[in-house]
Amino acid sequence: MKKRKLQFLCGAIAMIGFTACSDTDNMSGDVAQDGSYVYNVEVSAGTDSTTHAATRTLKLDEQNNVLSRWAAGDKIFIYNTADNNQSTEQTYSTLTSKSGGSKGTSFQGTVKSKNKLKVNNKFAFFYPAAGLEEGSVGLVSTSETTETNKGVTISYHDVSNTITEYVSLNMNKQNGTLENIDKKFDFNWGSDLLKEVPQNVNNIKLKANFERKVAIWGMKFKIVNGPSGTGFIEDIDSVKINGLRSYDVLNLKDGTFVGTNDEKEYAITIANKDRSKLNLTKGYIWTAFLAENALTNFTITVYTQGGVYTKTASKVFNTGYDYRSNITVEKITPQPYVTVNNVTWATGNFIHYKQGTKEYWGIAPAQWWISNYGDNPSTANRVDNKDIVKDGVGSQHWYIGNHNGRYTQTSDDLDLFRWGDIAEALKLNSNAYLNGTAFSMNGRFYKRDATPGFFGNNPVDKSEAKFGDIVKYYTEKTGRSYYYKYPTLAQLEGLQNSVTKIPAFCYTDKGNKIYGIYYSDYVLTGQHAKFPTGRKLWKYEDVSGLVLANRGLFLPITGQRNDNVSTTVFRHVAEGSNFMGFYYADYATAVSTCKGLFFGSLNYGITLPQKQQACAIRPVYVGPAITGTPPVTDAANFAPFSRIIDANGRKY
Repeated sequence: MKKRKLQFLCGAIAMIGFTACSDTDNMSGDVAQDGSYVYNVEVSAGTDSTTHAATRTLKLDEQNNVLSRWAAGDKIFIYNTADNNQSTEQTYSTLTSKSGGSKGTSFQGTVKSKNKLKVNNKFAFFYPAAGLEEGSVGLVSTSETTETNKGVTISYHDVSNTITEYVSLNMNKQNGTLENIDKKFDFNWGSDLLKEVPQNVNNIKLKANFERKVAIWGMKFKIVNGPSGTGFIEDIDSVKINGLRSYDVLNLKDGTFVGTNDEKEYAITIANKDRSKLNLTKGYIWTAFLAENALTNFTITVYTQGGVYTKTASKVFNTGYDYRSNITVEKITPQPYVTVNNVTWATGNFIHYKQGTKEYWGIAPAQWWISNYGDNPSTANRVDNKDIVKDGVGSQHWYIGNHNGRYTQTSDDLDLFRWGDIAEALKLNSNAYLNGTAFSMNGRFYKRDATPGFFGNNPVDKSEAKFGDIVKYYTEKTGRSYYYKYPTLAQLEGLQNSVTKIPAFCYTDKGNKIYGIYYSDYVLTGQHAKFPTGRKLWKYEDVSGLVLANRGLFLPITGQRNDNVSTTVFRHVAEGSNFMGFYYADYATAVSTCKGLFFGSLNYGITLPQKQQACAIRPVYVGPAITGTPPVTDAANFAPFSRIIDANGRKY
């Protein structure tokens, strides 16, 4: 670990420039057509012997310390904070280095100022200016936008069309190389006060010390009896890290972070765009992030063709330092449940899936699974004699007319069920459901739909069941390794007391996102957005690695089916749409209503869905007790799910 502080010497060097506005004007600078002022700048960047900062390229020395070096063509941008956010420019003024070398380099260019310069005007400098083009640095407003839904207030800095003294820093997606960090993510900030207003010429004199605003971490991943002679994993597809701050807003005026708790993000994906293997530098995968200067909890997920590996740990990270770690990871093995709030939840919704002659009733192969999760709509999904419109892959991106996700669901790919119906579950236009008032199903079966206990409708053996707990009906039988049932009302209510509950998404095996809510007993670093989210998707956080590592419960947004029809609504997840997830408890409040968990764009809490409005079911695990090496999950034995899970492990 070594502290990296970059120091720059900025001075005025004579250069051919623009003439002043008038001979008598004490504050020079060419006047642009928009009334702003243009000044020539040449910045001399000296060498800091303690950091070897002769050039700016990131390299490793013999001890694998990161060396910061300047190179010809490096760019910084400059901003006069005395403009007070009045500039109409759509990009910052950029200065370019002309050469590298051990004796330093110089940056040349012009700076555009909305107002005439005055003594003590503060200029801010930022590297890399290339981040503006690469998308890692963005323009944001200095004022906060606030949304309030159902008593929940969310604040954030919206995108700006013009430059301000605030910029957003986005480190969500990296490729694991030092070159990538140097070009896009090695954020350095500095500032200086103007000591003297230029007289008759428009060259300005400035001096600044730059501060690195990130930490840089090199990681080697090791497993016991690993695939290489050293035990280190060398063939890596991608890496996900949860818990490291990857998005914030920087104040150029003083170098502080001013992002709201709602907009900060804590997830990094390290992958190549073409999905090729990651390139290692001396065996390391490298990442940059915004350090907390404190003990930080994190979970790392390493994806390889031979399996997926995970590590959860804590480490102190400080801004401006680089780190190198050998990390021992464990292979992820599929578990039949995940524990949250002392409840053993199934690792997927209850579903029915049929492909050709192969048919499956049971727990979905992944927590994010919803019907048609990675498909394009077909004629079978038409509704109201209209074709379905899509703005992406999968049923969360299907809609018709307004954006409430209307489409026709089919019984071959089913994840919504009427409350207490078993016999006619695949008849989507049926009105069958189990009656009952102030009644808990509690894993029981019934022959008729009448209120249990009345007119002789008492519990019956499974062989006679037409109504009751469909989850128990299909999972507690010969040939199945694990048994499940409907969750109780208390179990669903208990989720609201979870340590962590955040808007989140998971990536599927098709590469698209499935949105939902993430619950966990695991404390994530920082504060996070909350439900209801409003109709903006940027608040949703990538928890793919956490879910794969069985670190929490993920409930996807499913919408629901309308009464007694096959039309699914409120599943379309998009900016401006109203989307919701509905999850049944086993408790009936009245003949036609029951209790359930309800979350989405405008709502969150326990609600009273109609029994004939088919909703999702996330079952709870009831047995058997697991001893020794557990058998594979039932979904792993179903061939059509082999891309997601098989006997060797969970892949997504």
